[in-house]
Amino acid sequence: MTSDPSTPVLFEGCFGWLHPAGGRRGVVLCAPYGGEALATHRAWRRFAEALAAAGLPVLRFDYPGTGNSVGDEGDPARLDAWLGSIRAATVHLRALTGVEEVALVGLRLGALLATAAAREVEADALVLLSPFPSGRAFLQELRAVALLAERPADTPPAVGPEGIDSAGFRLTPETAEALRGLDLTRMTESPTRRVLILDRPEGRAAVLAERFRALGATVEEAPFPDHARLMTSVQHAVVDCSAFARVTAWLARDMVPAEPGRLAETFIPRLGLTDAMERPLRFGPGAGLFGILCEPMAAAAERPAVLLLNSGATPHTGTGRMSVRLARRLAARGIASLRMDLGGLGDSASKPGRRDGLIYCRDMVEDAQAGLDALAAAGHGAAVAVGLCAGAAVALQVALADQRVVGLALVNPGRFALGDGVTQEEAIGSAVKPTAAYLPRLTEPAVWRAILRQDHKASRVARGLLERAARRLRIGAGRLRAGLTGRGYARDDVLHAFQALTDRGVRTLMVHSAGDVTLGELEAQAGAGGGRLRRMGGLWMERLAGADHSLMERAARERFAGLLDDLLDRIGTSATGVVRGKGPGPPEGTGALRVNHATGNSPA
Repeated sequence: MTSDPSTPVLFEGCFGWLHPAGGRRGVVLCAPYGGEALATHRAWRRFAEALAAAGLPVLRFDYPGTGNSVGDEGDPARLDAWLGSIRAATVHLRALTGVEEVALVGLRLGALLATAAAREVEADALVLLSPFPSGRAFLQELRAVALLAERPADTPPAVGPEGIDSAGFRLTPETAEALRGLDLTRMTESPTRRVLILDRPEGRAAVLAERFRALGATVEEAPFPDHARLMTSVQHAVVDCSAFARVTAWLARDMVPAEPGRLAETFIPRLGLTDAMERPLRFGPGAGLFGILCEPMAAAAERPAVLLLNSGATPHTGTGRMSVRLARRLAARGIASLRMDLGGLGDSASKPGRRDGLIYCRDMVEDAQAGLDALAAAGHGAAVAVGLCAGAAVALQVALADQRVVGLALVNPGRFALGDGVTQEEAIGSAVKPTAAYLPRLTEPAVWRAILRQDHKASRVARGLLERAARRLRIGAGRLRAGLTGRGYARDDVLHAFQALTDRGVRTLMVHSAGDVTLGELEAQAGAGGGRLRRMGGLWMERLAGADHSLMERAARERFAGLLDDLLDRIGTSATGVVRGKGPGPPEGTGALRVNHATGNSPA
């Protein structure tokens, strides 16, 4: 993995990253809100690295109640806290690096917040990327997106008396009312002397440029051609963003030549919470992997820790901040956890020769094992692996490879095997629902005409159903061969894999959202409704009504958290006493599935 000179920092309860450089002009990055912050996380990180490479020290951070910072989205006075965190970030950057100038760079809501804070922090320059001209404009768009988003049946409306729910995040009525008071078009003083505005074609930033010029600022405008791809999803967040390159060049213009970087903070930061202490960890090969270790103030005796893996390609904080909430909930119960980024995701380093943002990669098993090593080094020898979507496949495979995993919580696993990696869009595009969902339509002539003319969607479904049937035959043949010879199970024989874990004493919780597309994969592996797995000891299955694939509905997240509590209670202290350091994988003679993760093949 490539080395990363950035350093985790803490200030005023906010978690952040310092990207050091020797220039005297520093940059504070003000992130967008909610789902947009998740989608742009990796690109935002790479932007910070590019700025630092150009000689500009950079601080990127999580606002209070977001990411890894303290607090919750429902806490009072969120707007004041967000603006206060920008002020604190500016002070911290100056103290750490000794920069003489500071520029604020904001994306979407972050641009609105950066402008509102610019005068007070005495910013020397301001960069606004797809800015909202007012809090009211932001609320109008957030409300529209929330109302247009597809939601599970029997769930509360996205916009209601408790606020606006969007992408798993909730903006409270109090915060919304405070934002309505922000209107950059009515500013009476220039926020700073130099402003760069990059906007999408349908944006409304031209009125800001006109206003700032009238107030005496020097304003440059440019298009933001990468906006749509950047904001759409984690995978679409382009690494080589031309807008970011333009901002870097603009900020580095006329800069005093760089000197050797100065870093005042060399200790490992620790974030104190009511029930826990959190600290960032760099671990794995070349310390290229990243995670947050959350340890309780009062640990429960001999309880396994919890390893929280990425949900698809989402950063370690989780969809709707789910991993952060789970970690702090577990700490209140006396249970430690590590929420980590697998290689090429979130804040972990890129894998050599592999592009960022891929999921279902077989080498992620080694990354997860490095997470187990980090837990063991902190005194937690046994762990329960938790994964949603692609993270569930990694959790299953690391359990097969490492005896330190004593429990599993798998949520909506889209696949059970790992390979060379795919993007999340590719994984979604190849998903096939349970057969019963298609059977009624196969009697319709229009469907067959679509298949025969090679309609993309119809052909994909037909191909998926045929591949599913062929896989059943292949796996069945492997079981017959193994029954006769004792070897020869197919490497993707999920029933055999779970039986091996059951024989080892691993307890498994498998959760599916009602009606989720991943039920098709479950059916392909274990029959309708997962019947064969339901009859297996040591494993129990649950369905969540009113839940989407990523558990963005807070009620569904709470139900899953309760099920995870049940799993941990079932495991109790019994499993920790038999785990002694890193295990060699499933023992010989148990019929366990043994996979060579370098080739993806089973020697059986």
